[in-house]
Amino acid sequence: MQLNKAARITCESAKISPILSSLKEIHAKYQQDFSGKVATYIPELAKADARLFGIALATADGHVYEVGDTTHLFTIQSISKPFVYGLALEDHGVDYVLRKVGVEPTGEAFNSIVFDERRNRPFNPMVNAGAIATTALVKGKGHDQRLARLLRKFSDLAGRPLDIDHAVYISERTTGNRNRAIGYLELNFGMIDEPIDEHLDLYFEQCSILVSARDLALMAATVANNGVNPLTGKRALEEQYVKNVLSVMHSCGMYDYAGEWSYRIGLPAKSGVSGGIIAVLPGEFGIGTFSAALDEQWNSCRGIRVCEELSERFKLHMFKSRFSAAVVVRRSYRGTTVRSKRRRGGAQESVLNQKGSTICVYELQGSLFFSTIEQVIRLVATDLDSFSFLILDLKRVLQIDACARALLDQMREQLRKHDKTLLLTHLPEHCTDLFRDKAEAIWHGESLFVDSDSALEWCEDQLLQEKQPELLRESRQVVLAEMDILGGFDPGQIALIESVLKEVSYSPGETIIREGEIADSLYLLAAGRVSICLSIKNGAQRQRLSTITPGLAFGELALLDRGTRSADVIADEPTLCYVLPIAQLRTLASSHPEIQSKLILNIGRELSARLRRADAEIRSLAD
Repeated sequence: MQLNKAARITCESAKISPILSSLKEIHAKYQQDFSGKVATYIPELAKADARLFGIALATADGHVYEVGDTTHLFTIQSISKPFVYGLALEDHGVDYVLRKVGVEPTGEAFNSIVFDERRNRPFNPMVNAGAIATTALVKGKGHDQRLARLLRKFSDLAGRPLDIDHAVYISERTTGNRNRAIGYLELNFGMIDEPIDEHLDLYFEQCSILVSARDLALMAATVANNGVNPLTGKRALEEQYVKNVLSVMHSCGMYDYAGEWSYRIGLPAKSGVSGGIIAVLPGEFGIGTFSAALDEQWNSCRGIRVCEELSERFKLHMFKSRFSAAVVVRRSYRGTTVRSKRRRGGAQESVLNQKGSTICVYELQGSLFFSTIEQVIRLVATDLDSFSFLILDLKRVLQIDACARALLDQMREQLRKHDKTLLLTHLPEHCTDLFRDKAEAIWHGESLFVDSDSALEWCEDQLLQEKQPELLRESRQVVLAEMDILGGFDPGQIALIESVLKEVSYSPGETIIREGEIADSLYLLAAGRVSICLSIKNGAQRQRLSTITPGLAFGELALLDRGTRSADVIADEPTLCYVLPIAQLRTLASSHPEIQSKLILNIGRELSARLRRADAEIRSLAD
């Protein structure tokens, strides 16, 4: 049976999701594994198709990743037990339920007729004896009302109306003599009360509720989300009892395989003889798998292998320490609103104004592990068509675990296949080895930047190289007439300015302007590159304010105010400047006042553009 395909929510749109890719890889790996046998002790279960195989993972905020036969309907069987246990707790409270049903693992098969004789109760609610006693605790006036409560509970957990497979129910009831024996023994020893036949019918019916692997994943995600269904927002399990349900799933949910499951996989889980398995990572997600072929311990062969591989691949063991951040993406912005500190000429600025939005920056915070990186991946998938370069700023990231690192590796490769580039900045020092030692081929030098400014500058250069490569050819000397500050000057005026300036060369690292000096010259950069820097920490360090490229002027405030220099200007490489002494310029302006007027007007326009860009950046970066 299949659900309406229109009702199926998938993440196929998340083209770059390494989570979905991993599920596909695992599904393909075990699709041809036909080990195990379908359960036959209930005749209707023997009709199951062992070829069907589905894997679903639902996050605690309701996003579903699914591969394979995830909408095929099958009966829930013993996976119903933890949820009915939760309903019994809601009806009676912990103390009363504990007097009726224990929480101790037995190491016995699910249908064993073994009791805690010292306390006169079944050992736990996950074996049939405990489950029948638990179902007997469900309140209601008669069979129909109690069944309606059970169906409503399961529907709330799955986020859609669920129903019963009546053929399986009849088959269960017809062949359920062992369970009847258990029930009558419990009645005989005072563990449960009448009406025993009604209790048994309800138990057979709860096991016959139809679900899919996707339903199971969402039911598990509801438990992971503290009892609230992440799709509907409706509370399906009282918060105070979530920990009790998870506890019995962890200690008893996999029967006589529970110890090894806990050791290897480490997630609260429950299996059913129809081939389903659910697993929960509290606060993060739920897993639902379906494959009808079972091992000797009545667990789905493929389901066990899927959960083992997911746990190992993503380091999901519940006892692995992890830290959380409420919101992992602190803020995001584009290259149109926040630019690098490299000042560029008008032609380059024009290109970046048009194409800068294809540079996207996410500032991350807190700790990065499966669920937080999954949020980032989902956001990236949403923005995928709008960017060419993605910068992840890790300045405020406290910790990156191996799972997050693996997902980042995969995301980078998926983005590369879509001609997108992923860059990391401010990599925490204690995480450097995690990225460089194990993945040199993936995270090479061009992928890791010391800060976001240098990454932005690199992305801008790539955009310019792609759109107008001639704008980056800075090896030639820029002639005076091409200087931005001389825009609008006629040849005669340029010749007059040329008559009073001088060409000065500087070596890499040489100081061109020193902070505190008298501002007595205007500099026009003809070749090379210079950085404007502030001395900080009593001169022990320099903070770069901006980088100047050929065709631009610096020290221009000397024309407006002959005060002192406010910062150092250092040559980054062999550099040539046209130096215009302010005193000679003023002498020239006495006979040609339009020259000084035009210079001041052009400086004003440049300062205005910088202020507007600074305003936009401040607005973008405001918390």
